[in-house]
Amino acid sequence: MTDTSSRLLAIGELSRASGLTVSALRFYDREFVLVPAEVDPDTGYRRYSPGQVQQARLLAGMRRVGMPLAEMSAVLESLPDTEVAEDLLSAHLRRLEDGLTDARREVARLTGLLSGPRQEPLELVVDASALARAIDSVRYAASTDPDFPMLCAVLVDPHPDGVRLVATDRYRLAVAEVEGAPAGHAEGRMSLLPTTLVDRLRRALWETWHEAGGGLRVQLRISPHHFTAVLPGGVGGGSEEVVGETLGLDFPDYRRLLHDERAPEATSTRIPVVDILADLAELSQPRVHLGTAGVTTDPGDGVLVDRAFLWEAASTLGEGYAVLPTDGEIAPLALRGADGARLSLVMPVRPEPAP
Repeated sequence: MTDTSSRLLAIGELSRASGLTVSALRFYDREFVLVPAEVDPDTGYRRYSPGQVQQARLLAGMRRVGMPLAEMSAVLESLPDTEVAEDLLSAHLRRLEDGLTDARREVARLTGLLSGPRQEPLELVVDASALARAIDSVRYAASTDPDFPMLCAVLVDPHPDGVRLVATDRYRLAVAEVEGAPAGHAEGRMSLLPTTLVDRLRRALWETWHEAGGGLRVQLRISPHHFTAVLPGGVGGGSEEVVGETLGLDFPDYRRLLHDERAPEATSTRIPVVDILADLAELSQPRVHLGTAGVTTDPGDGVLVDRAFLWEAASTLGEGYAVLPTDGEIAPLALRGADGARLSLVMPVRPEPAP
């Protein structure tokens, strides 16, 4: 054996130095993640260079936190650029944190299901006009397809700062925030309101608000089984209740569809909503492209979307902007309200193949 090979580490030595089992090291060799510096052609013994100890220790740590194999390989390939490696590790940590948040929310929902009618409804107070505007911001996105009854509804999802309204028909999604009191309540006490109940609430809100001239507060009682909105009276005094049964169905986990708000948008291309509406008013084609040049019929620029869907999403925002996906990114088109409380996502349309 040569002097060079004598300075190499046997697979057992690397195992003890890194904390990886011998079988794990063999696996990473087969997957070309950590390939030995030398393999004896007669015995098949694997030997590793001293510099591979650090790589093996990194693998052991990434393995313990459940990092996917492809990303583990990407971390090693990025070295010695530690900045890229740290970005990959941070992205995995965010996914773990999001997964824990999802799990806590799901456990809270399951606890509510177990409690059934015994669960006390959550009560909070919101501004009537803010709630009415939020309903208008999301109602258009609710489905009318009877095959998906859980989507023929608006989700009312309380969170520590108020309540969030969500609607989707699988092709677009609309989210609106309404501040509420008291703050600090737990998540998981959501109600899924059928659109008939939502429309009753919307009519009552606008009638009450216009009659009283604004400034009214609405008390909401929210549970997985029942929903009640107590509206104070207008000029005539008294109060009105909008009461209804909620849908005992599971709404999609919409949070997984939202853009990661922690991701920086400084380098993203933003198109003002007012410009989008002005361009759409000049076009009648059923499908349009939204890109850096605005809304066009030019297939060489931007995201291809349904014109009617884009018009509805933009018109409910009034002010705000659309965030174009980065080059090569396959993602919904996001439209954000100027106040940060409203968000609409429109799924891109697959281009028709050339004849």
